Parts: sequence; structure tokens; C-alpha cells
Amino acid sequence: MNSFSQMGEWIRKKRKKPNKTDFLVMILLGVLVMIIAIPSGSEKKGRNLKNSQSETSDGEKGRDLLQSEDDYRSSLEKRLEELIGSMEGAGESTVMITLADEGQTYVDKNVSVEENKRDEETVVYDTGDGNEPFVVRREQPKVEGVVVVSEGGDNPRVVTEISNAVMALFHIEAHKVTVIPMKNAEDKN
Repeated sequence: MNSFSQMGEWIRKKRKKPNKTDFLVMILLGVLVMIIAIPSGSEKKGRNLKNSQSETSDGEKGRDLLQSEDDYRSSLEKRLEELIGSMEGAGESTVMITLADEGQTYVDKNVSVEENKRDEETVVYDTGDGNEPFVVRREQPKVEGVVVVSEGGDNPRVVTEISNAVMALFHIEAHKVTVIPMKNAEDKN
């Protein structure tokens, strides 16, 4: 009990007349408490983060990207067909979209620089089945060109409206959008 009373007496003295050293000690103690209180980051949303290279094979990634690219393109085509079908004078339409790339995926990296040497390690997390890179941001594939076959494709006003809508939606130039008239039901026989 004697040491506690001495410590309490020392604190009372310091509270009355603090100096620069006391402030520095208090700040360092505060920083130490904050460091201890901060979670270690070993678990994030139930997943363990690790600093190592991804162990997923390139073949599996390629198949996943290809499938998701096809799904993305099909989804865009379907939505554009619905949009054009709701435009006045356009009638029924069929759409084909080509993509310029597979999109871009940005992964988190730990970077360390020592003198003139730079080391990067991809941050990965444990999925239970293996390690996956920690994705920071994904960009969708860019649309390269669009072909629209529409019942109203023989009307210049409708062609212009469809072209303008496609250019606005996908931020592509006019020469990358083609609108073609659809065969009539009588012409199909």
C-alpha cells in the first residue's frame, strides 16, 4: 500500500506543476494504450488476412473471368434491347455488344522501399479453400462496339435516337454504333 500512496502523491505533485517531460510521458503512454487497443487486423469479417502471393491457378481465374465477361455482356445486351424496345418507333430489336477488354481488377499490395529497392507483396485472405487476393476495386470491361437490329431501323429519326442513346450509355464514338433495319415478317418467308 505504501508504494501506491507514493505513486498517488507523485501524481498529485505532477498534476499541480506539469513540465515538458511530463507531457511527453503522457503522450507516449496514450500512444502505447492506442497501439494496444487497435485490433491486430488478423481477422477481418471472419477472414484471415495474410501477406503472401495468391495460390489460385491462372486457369481457374481465366475461366471465372471469361464466364463473368460473358454474363456481363449478355446482361448489357438484354438491358439495351429492353431500352430500345421501349423507344417510340423502334419496335422489337436485337443487340450485339463487343467488349474491348476484360475489365481491370486492382488488388491491395504492401509496399516496402529500402534504399533503391522496392518490394511489393499482394495482400491475400484465407477463404478456407485457399487464398484469394484482397480486391480493392474492380472496373467493368469497356464496350468496344454495338450493333442494333431494330424494326424501326429504316427510320432516320429512330436510328439517330438509338445511336445517341448507345453513345451516351457506353461513352463510345458514333462510328462504333451501327443501327440496321430488321427483316419484316413477310421478307423472312
